[in-house]
Parts: sequence; structure tokens; C-alpha cells
Amino acid sequence: MGGCSGTAHRLPRSAGLLNVSRKFTKQRIPQKRNNQSTGPIHFMPHRVLILDDDADFNSLLTDIFEQADYNVTSLMDPIEAIEAFRDREYDLIVTDHKMPEMTGAEFMKAVKKVRPEVPVIMVSGYLENDTIRELISEGVGGVFLKPLNIFSLLKRTAELIEETQKLQDSSASDGEGADGEDAGKHLGFSFRSYPCKSGASASFAERLYSLRNFISMLSLIGEPGMHYRSICEDILNFYESDAEHFIYLSPGTFDEAQALSLIEAAQKEGAERVTCVLLDLLSMNEAQRVIATKLAKHEGAFEALAVVLRTIFCVSGDLDSLFDEGLIDENLYILMGTTEVRVPPLRECSVDVGIMAQQLVVEIAREKSLAAVPRFERSARDLFRQQTWGRNYEELRATVRKIIDDNPGDMITHAAVKSALQVSELASPRDRLESHLLGQQVDYLRAVSILFNGDRSKIAGFFGADESAIEAKLKCPQDSIFSREYTLWPDEY
Repeated sequence: MGGCSGTAHRLPRSAGLLNVSRKFTKQRIPQKRNNQSTGPIHFMPHRVLILDDDADFNSLLTDIFEQADYNVTSLMDPIEAIEAFRDREYDLIVTDHKMPEMTGAEFMKAVKKVRPEVPVIMVSGYLENDTIRELISEGVGGVFLKPLNIFSLLKRTAELIEETQKLQDSSASDGEGADGEDAGKHLGFSFRSYPCKSGASASFAERLYSLRNFISMLSLIGEPGMHYRSICEDILNFYESDAEHFIYLSPGTFDEAQALSLIEAAQKEGAERVTCVLLDLLSMNEAQRVIATKLAKHEGAFEALAVVLRTIFCVSGDLDSLFDEGLIDENLYILMGTTEVRVPPLRECSVDVGIMAQQLVVEIAREKSLAAVPRFERSARDLFRQQTWGRNYEELRATVRKIIDDNPGDMITHAAVKSALQVSELASPRDRLESHLLGQQVDYLRAVSILFNGDRSKIAGFFGADESAIEAKLKCPQDSIFSREYTLWPDEY
């Protein structure tokens, strides 16, 4: 995506070669004027923030963008750049990757917390191909190596600004199409798990679509509380053939016999390819992870199956960190690293969240058999954009459910949403503590499980608890209210 190693060398400020680049800066934002004004329309140049600790290269970048008619702020200190970004709106960021205080990737994460929709271009003297791929997967709009190809840089700049502007324009009508229908039609393919009004979610959807014909393994890497099941249902909907089947496997009930049973059931339904979705892999016990490895590698009982098998891993956390911490073994680490896709957290998709909230209202209204579907006031829906959503979709769903439970009317007001969000904020420290304690319990259970080779009766005896209580601690919470194809999830609602 825009990555290139340029061939242009550093040039003096007076070189004047940049005049030809103006064809890449056609877009301008009209300044707001009084409706009674009859004068010509004035255009406001796009604002670019440049960060590079190399004074010479900083000056060169400034020249490139100023001569291409951009309004430029150039800084050498990332802390100052973050403050400048908070104080003023920018249309694009260009940053060096290797800096003393922080890397370009760390800087990007900091500014994305403020305005996640602003595109970022990364420049560097040298980067490994794996690093470039990682940067792009994390949301970098383009990676350019020094010396720069000026024309490619300006072309990608114009493309990113135009893409962002289109997404912002489309978000102006985000109340339309929020009643549960497919909000991703403008992409050219069906996508429901995100409305794709933000750059992060649109890029995510497009990447998944481009990888829809992955051969054997795909890893969805996100933060806690993501709606992995709904995302996988979107992948299923990419295919028109009835021969595509997905089965969903969760820690609460996953074992070899049940997996084989579901695969065989899919075959009887005419499946030519079965994709096994491993939901919440980190909550699986050691024995389940061994089965997951065999399933992904088509070994053991899965070797002789007369159907094409694929695996999707769903996991919260960085793979390298999980491996270093011993949370996944070498086999899973290698398998899961085959093709990784980062799932954008809700804080990076702020313009999507209001629509997602309204879609949840529709689903909950159907569940409750309400006579009419409640609607958010525009100002109420806008409140959803301002939250950080630490537990992502899980927190959003719980908040919307509380709003519906407390406000049975047809219109959901600004005050009702604000009240529910305040309750959520007050509860979050306790939720985090309970989540942490549960995680510690699960880790302890896993260790004891390894000690007793997965024998649940011995594990229960060690803790002086019932086997059902042990199972409950390892049970995965539901990720979606939708139930499709074959699943090991009990208690669908």
C-alpha cells in the first residue's frame, strides 16, 4: 500500500523541481463563507504535520509539501508533535520511523488515540520487509524509504487525503442504513461487523476481502472484547457457494470428537471446504490447544478427512508477546504467524460506533419482540464516538442493552445515553479487577491442568471443587447474538 523505495536524491531548497507535483494536490477544502457572499470560492490547503529528528531531511520534506501547496507544520520532537496534533487539526502526518525518543509506530499510536481517522505516512532510511508489512497491518497508509521518490510520495498523500475525505463525507449520513442492513455495500461486497465509515474499519474489511481465499490459516489479532464471530460471519458471506461452511469452536466444549462431528455434519450438507474458527484460543486448556494444532496441521484424526480444511485463530494480544510469555507454544506461534490480520479496536473507528449502537438496538428490539425499534437522537448517537471503549464491542453491547432496558420508549435521548455511559465508566475499574482476577484463576487452572494431563476429576480434587465449576472458569463468553452454520457454543441467545 504505497510502499516504495525512491530514486530521487536530496535536493536543495531552490531546486524548483516540485512544480510538476501539483497535479497530485487537486483536492482543496472550501472555506466556509456567508451564504450571501457572491465572491469567488476560496480554498484552504490541506494541513500536513511532519516529524523527523534529522534537520536536513525535515527541511527537505517541508519543501516538498510546501511547494505542493500544503500547509505544513514541521517538528523534530515527537512529544511536541503530539501536543501540536492535539491543538490543531491535520489532514495527514508524515513521520520518520527511527527516532531517539520513540519510534514512528509509537508516535502513530499516540496520535491515533486523539484522531484515529488521520492517515499516516512513514519514512525511513532502511526497514526490513517484515517491519514494513507490520507497519501497514497496524494502519500506516504508506511506507517510503530514503532517498524518496517525490512523485510517489505526493501521489500517495493525495490518495490518502481523498480517501479520508470521502469517508468523512459518507459519515455525515451515518444515520441512514443503521437499522441492521448491510452498511458495507459501498465497498462492493457485503460487510456487517463494521459499518466501514472510518478508514481503519474500511481498510480492515478490504484486507479481509483480499484474503478471503486464504489457503490454510488466518489469524485475527485484536484486543479483548472484539466481536470475532460476527467478523468471521462476514468472511463466510464473501462466498456465494453453498459449499462453503464455517464451524465455530469455543473453549467451553471444544474437543476432538465434537470437532470431527461438526466437520462430518458439514460434509453431509455438501461442504467442499470447511473453515474451523477457534474462538478465544487463549482460554483453551493445554489439551484443547494440542487438538487445535492438529486441526490446523491436518494431523491425527483430521488427516484422513475428505474435505478441504482451513483454520481461523481468534486471539487477543500480540503474537510475539504471547509467545515470549509462554501463553502459546512454538507450534501455535508458527501456525498463527502464517497470515495475521489486526482487528481495529472501536476507539480507532469512532465514526462507526454510533451506527453499531443503532444496529445493536435493532437486534435487541427483535430479541425482546418490541413493537417498535427505538431510535437515538443525533446528539445521543454522537456520544458513542467520544468513548474509548476499553472492552470494545463487549462493552458497547452491554451499554446499549442497559440503555434499552432502562428506556423502553421509541426515542433514546442524549441524557439516557450519557447516564448509561457514566454508569459504565464507574463500573469499569471493578470490571477490570474482576477480569484480571479471572485471568489469574484461569492461568492457575491451566498450570494445574498441565500437571494432571488435563484430567478434570484430578483438577477438581486439587481445588476441592466440582468439575462443573472448573469448566465454568474456562468457559468462553458469547461473542455475538447471531448463530450461523455449525457451532460448539452453548446457550445461544
